[in-house]
Amino acid sequence: MSDNASIAYRKLRQTIGWLGISLPLMIYLHTILFSKCDCVQDSISHYYYTSANVLFVGVFWGLGLVLFFYPAYKGESKIEAYLTSFAGICAICVSLFPTDPHSNDSCALFSLSDSDLRAGIHYASAAIMLCIFSYMSIFIFTKTRPGNDLTTDANKWKRWRNRFFVICGILTLASVAAIGVLTILEKKFDFQFSSKYTYWLEVAALLPFGIAWIIKGGFILTDDGDDSTLAQVKNFVMRKPQQMK
Repeated sequence: MSDNASIAYRKLRQTIGWLGISLPLMIYLHTILFSKCDCVQDSISHYYYTSANVLFVGVFWGLGLVLFFYPAYKGESKIEAYLTSFAGICAICVSLFPTDPHSNDSCALFSLSDSDLRAGIHYASAAIMLCIFSYMSIFIFTKTRPGNDLTTDANKWKRWRNRFFVICGILTLASVAAIGVLTILEKKFDFQFSSKYTYWLEVAALLPFGIAWIIKGGFILTDDGDDSTLAQVKNFVMRKPQQMK
């Protein structure tokens, strides 16, 4: 892969990661700034009905399109490209088939009639998307070239990256599983939990997903001799005062 293609590939991965990390904060701040409502909604999905609708839909469509057209390395298994493309379709479906509008402490500006089918597609799409991210983080991001000995000092940063990938994948999967378990307990056994547990568990799923992708994109923890994006930004900032002297 050429240097330019490698840089573009890294930027694409970082874009995916930053979209996931920034979404919860962006939609929350948007409802505060533009509708003067500082109530956390019952889930991230409920922000579809708030002033942050444009961000919710825009981010999921942007994430979906980037994932759908995500390229695979030449000569490697195309499973990563297939999985990301399917995750992209799921991301778009999350915005095309919104959840039902009911939320405690609602900031909703409009509503839709309830639909079990629409809500079912929405939650299935979101769950599948996050499970794919978890699988990729644990089993695909941790892969290495055939014959590459990860125990050597030269691969110390690869070992660190792999640890983060596995942790992030487990956290994402655990958060999705926790939402499912708590929802079943709530509906089947009339257990009462905080109405915001879905929102916070979704945040807990998106943050490690985003962290895994920005690490995979070379933002931090790069190999020796391979400047990370953070190091490049630091060098750029430090160079400016020297040029002004």
